[in-house]
Amino acid sequence: MTPGNGSVDVVVVGSSPWPAELPDDDINLRTARALAERLGGRYDVIVPAGAARPGRVDRDPVQVHRVEMRSRPGFLLSVRRALRELGGNGGHAPVLVSSDPLAALAVEVSRSRRGRPHLVHIQGEVLAPGPEYGPRPKRWALATASRFVVRRASGVRVVSRSLRDAVAEVATGPVTFIGSRVDTRRFTPAGPGAPPAADRVDAIMVGGLSVRKNHRTVVHAWARVVRDLPDARLAIVGEGPVRCRLEPLIACLGLKEHVKLYGRLGHGEILPLLRASRCLVHAAWSEGQPRAVLEGMACGLPVVCSDIPPHREIVPDDAGRFVPPGDIRAWAEAIGSVLAHPDRAAAMGRAARAFVVRHHDFEANLDRMADLLRQLAGARPSRGAAP
Repeated sequence: MTPGNGSVDVVVVGSSPWPAELPDDDINLRTARALAERLGGRYDVIVPAGAARPGRVDRDPVQVHRVEMRSRPGFLLSVRRALRELGGNGGHAPVLVSSDPLAALAVEVSRSRRGRPHLVHIQGEVLAPGPEYGPRPKRWALATASRFVVRRASGVRVVSRSLRDAVAEVATGPVTFIGSRVDTRRFTPAGPGAPPAADRVDAIMVGGLSVRKNHRTVVHAWARVVRDLPDARLAIVGEGPVRCRLEPLIACLGLKEHVKLYGRLGHGEILPLLRASRCLVHAAWSEGQPRAVLEGMACGLPVVCSDIPPHREIVPDDAGRFVPPGDIRAWAEAIGSVLAHPDRAAAMGRAARAFVVRHHDFEANLDRMADLLRQLAGARPSRGAAP
């Protein structure tokens, strides 16, 4: 913390690339700018370059530092270099923030961690990952790294109450629950007179195409849905490793006219699809607190989701339907029921939006995050800090 003026400098490390063009409405950039304004100090972000060129991008008051990530060890080294270069900026120690276990590990193995508070974000069941996270060696490595960084962190932010107890058993610093944030002024239902959407959508799934997100079960269920609703359309938004399995599955089930893979879309492209949809489907086997569900709810969509604790936290009983993750028949019945009763679905959508406005508003969430960073800036590093 800067002596005398109460400002807080922050360096954020993430292991996922930001968009190459980095539009002003990007949710990560908007969040960084809003926190920088609240805290009044420097705000630096270190992320993999991805499709963009490595280097610094000035998006005042945020500085984005894109680094090479050809491998995980290479990413750790790139972050160490970037942190070392930022070490002297401002003449005082910033709060270090990591968005996931790999990013947190990069911070903890850096000499720049010495004497500086480190806030770790835990957004999923990474301390004890299930089969949906991959083969056993990968899960062991993820759990080991996650427990290591949680023990050493000055503080941990969890995105759901169901994660708080598990993390508190391992953490040496305070564990704070701050839920996912949604811009409820932007994510709204379509207003009267809104132009019709380019595509008609009955249900929408939003999220990375991974085994954990369980798209396969919903596609199988959709084959049953179209038996009763022959024109039903499912939109799947996202990109990832299981796309190569979903495409042939959709073709094999004869669903090419009923299921569309949109790939990765920006928020400006997703919003019209959400407003055009009649319900949101989220079938994940495990979650932290999925922002995609909350954004759909903010748009007034009823939710059909897997019956897991993180979904129970954010979807009220009057706003959605809960389904066992692997039960294809139950998914088909739940989705079909929502689509077949539009008045009931509209009431569920109103309840969904009211809940998000009350509990997950963007500005209120950022106020809580800024308060947490101020507290860490004024506290001594936990006993797990690097020697």
